[in-house]
Amino acid sequence: MAKRPLTPRESELIATALFVVGSVPYSGHIDRLESLTLRDIADDYLNGTATSADAIDALDQYIYVRRHRFKNVTPHNLWTLDDRTEQEALRHISKRPELKKGQTLNKRNQPFQAGQEIEFKVDKHVDRGQFRIYIGKLQGYTCKAQSKEREKLKSLSGWITHIDPKDRLVFVNVTDFGRMPIEPAMKQELESMSASMLGWFATATIPSEEEALLAKRMIATLQRRDQPYWFTLTTALNHPRPEHVKRWGTVVNLLVKASNGDQKAIQTLETQEDKYFKDAFIRALRALHQEMTKQ
Repeated sequence: MAKRPLTPRESELIATALFVVGSVPYSGHIDRLESLTLRDIADDYLNGTATSADAIDALDQYIYVRRHRFKNVTPHNLWTLDDRTEQEALRHISKRPELKKGQTLNKRNQPFQAGQEIEFKVDKHVDRGQFRIYIGKLQGYTCKAQSKEREKLKSLSGWITHIDPKDRLVFVNVTDFGRMPIEPAMKQELESMSASMLGWFATATIPSEEEALLAKRMIATLQRRDQPYWFTLTTALNHPRPEHVKRWGTVVNLLVKASNGDQKAIQTLETQEDKYFKDAFIRALRALHQEMTKQ
């Protein structure tokens, strides 16, 4: 048995490995995986576009680039795990609901979600600089909103920009800044950029400098929230986690350098694949591309 409890991703890896060698069926196992990459590997094998040997090679590559994240499963023992560890992994997976490809498990049971319209009673306000910050409570969470109007309000309505589950904070915007639509010209640029980025993942073809710079601007918009469409963009990317966005910024900066022929950046990209949450990045880019191509 594993020396420590298997992580969710380790369980997914083991289930996929068992599937591609014919030990477990697709239904009840692969259809419950979050990992986009693992599902792609399994689907290619299921559809006959990859042989079992191809799938095994792909899994060897998958675990190699993520070797620093996995403790129980390593490149050396993936194919020689004991039966109890394999059964532990399958138990974890079989308890999950069936997931559509790209769907994630809802791990947090919280009453709010980003973008939701709420109204809360104002308990106090604090004047800070040119803003008045309104503070109140709703369903056990502290709600905060700011406005330049400096009115005395008993209640306040707005939409949730983000949630801090750890500190049970809900941040509310009383204006439409952030959720304005993306201009058609920008949508076209984002569509092209996302296709180019996905192409890089598929074929290792470095995007053009223009597209890499646009990806850099996109990351900056997600982090700074300084564009009138920042939340619209965040939604199109399927609400990526801030820690993921930060890592994506690192790889996009390398892509900008690589698009100018920087060999060191190209080498770093090849060796740092496990550092930037590749699965989540692919998932976000696919969601963005799909959203930008909608008529």
